[in-house]
Amino acid sequence: MRKKLSILIKKLRNTTLRKILVFVSRLIVGLLCLIPGYESIVDPVGSNILCDRYLHCLKLDVLLPLSYIISISISSLQFVIGVCMTLGAKIKWTSIMATIFLTVQIITSATTIHQCPDIYDGITRTISAHTFGSSIAHNIMLLGLASLVFHWRNYNLALYTKRTEWIISIYGFAFSVVMAIHCYFSLPILDLTVCKEGDPIQNVIEYAEKHQIEIDEKTQAAMSKKGYSFILVSPDITQASTTYRKQLNKLYSYCKNNNYDFAMLTTADPNSREVDEYIIETSGAEYPFLQIRRELTDAFVRSNPELFLLKDGIVEKKFSCYEIPTYEKPLEEENTEVSEGWNDVAKSISFFGVPLIIILIYDYLIELAKLLYRFWKTKRKKKETAETES
Repeated sequence: MRKKLSILIKKLRNTTLRKILVFVSRLIVGLLCLIPGYESIVDPVGSNILCDRYLHCLKLDVLLPLSYIISISISSLQFVIGVCMTLGAKIKWTSIMATIFLTVQIITSATTIHQCPDIYDGITRTISAHTFGSSIAHNIMLLGLASLVFHWRNYNLALYTKRTEWIISIYGFAFSVVMAIHCYFSLPILDLTVCKEGDPIQNVIEYAEKHQIEIDEKTQAAMSKKGYSFILVSPDITQASTTYRKQLNKLYSYCKNNNYDFAMLTTADPNSREVDEYIIETSGAEYPFLQIRRELTDAFVRSNPELFLLKDGIVEKKFSCYEIPTYEKPLEEENTEVSEGWNDVAKSISFFGVPLIIILIYDYLIELAKLLYRFWKTKRKKKETAETES
């Protein structure tokens, strides 16, 4: 046993082996922070809902007004740690931040795992949100790898030089914030809800049945109409945006003229004062109001309100409250093809990756120029020495 242990210690002292271990460790930590970090920044409303639940579970309701800032900051930090770890940039500070981040995540998960076991329910259907966010054993493994990277940071094989590696963290943070703001106003570029474009709205009804969430017959009927129909969903009607109320009223008139159903689902009682105030603020909205539970809207709504275009119970399009559409022709003559969310994801990755490649090329062009200059300087010095000796 001692002999095997001594052999293992000798191997670990090997420089090449240490470099390989550091490289593999930072790739694992980097990618497993990068993926959930990216998912969080492209679904800022979902991240905010999760942050609200965590704060409530931890009895920190006093911080709820800052929930958006906290959730975006955490998502951006996780994304930047993932990017820097993957690329090996600023490895000392990155490994320190990864260690702190994972330690806090382990403590938070351990604190909430018994009090709020269903904290992720309905927010996202991704594997990473459940595995990377809530598994204590998983985070302990990442913490160990991050500690190894910090301990052997001198063996790091950095992709960028010290001249440009500081740009990576700043650029990564700026990208994550801009992307989060874009997805807040334009809906997530990657739909992680239980019902995305192309899915049957029946998914929402099935989710309600699975989680024993009441949904009345009128609401179910409105979500299951034949032909084209519009559903406007508001998780909180008191905070619903009325900026585009004229477009909504115009759309409702368009629906009446073309015999399309239009209804609004809200968590407030249709006969409540909140609904009456909303009707006044929206210049006398005439469309019918139906009630839906907040636990259900968290599962499939990412704007307040969010507009759904349905055809035979299938979600054709989703619209943020900042992007209410206008139609001139009947929908049968309009192009209502389901968009591919993965195309937007590929574009966002390209927008992020191309500048990094440009920085990398610039970095090594500078290194090449310095190498050529040293070569020319050495050659010139040898020539001058030869001339002097002759």
